[in-house]
Amino acid sequence: MDKQFESQLIKEIESFILWSKTCEKSYREWETDYLHWDRIYKSTNNLIKKIPVENWSSKLVNKFLFILARDNECENIICQLIDHPNQLIKLAKHSVSFNDFEARWQIAYGLGEITDFGIEVKQLLQKYILDEEEYVSRRAAFGYEKNFSSTNVSINKK
Repeated sequence: MDKQFESQLIKEIESFILWSKTCEKSYREWETDYLHWDRIYKSTNNLIKKIPVENWSSKLVNKFLFILARDNECENIICQLIDHPNQLIKLAKHSVSFNDFEARWQIAYGLGEITDFGIEVKQLLQKYILDEEEYVSRRAAFGYEKNFSSTNVSINKK
């Protein structure tokens, strides 16, 4: 059953990739023109709900982060992850060094929306604050301030 959810998502992502090779990309929100996001969202939601991230292959983690990055305008996938904070936290550990900042800023944002898991979320946000991409760093800092402002600790990038 687990492989079914994995293969379904990979199939949907491959369909998106094929489509993306033929679409107009002269504007920033080109991804939103894809007509089958509903199938991607159904597949990501099934995967998030049914298979713990620690059981995902590295290929699946990378594909998932790729499609998360492409969903940077609508942000539906990150909302699915926020609804499953354990999954988000585990994925956040993998995505700190992911090559697409569009995935990293969403993960940083998502971590800021988690109100439980104190020290674990705090440590992850501190890593994202150090991200070389300013937008990722800012989203992480916002989340950090939102959840840990009572400590009034200022984090400075080095």
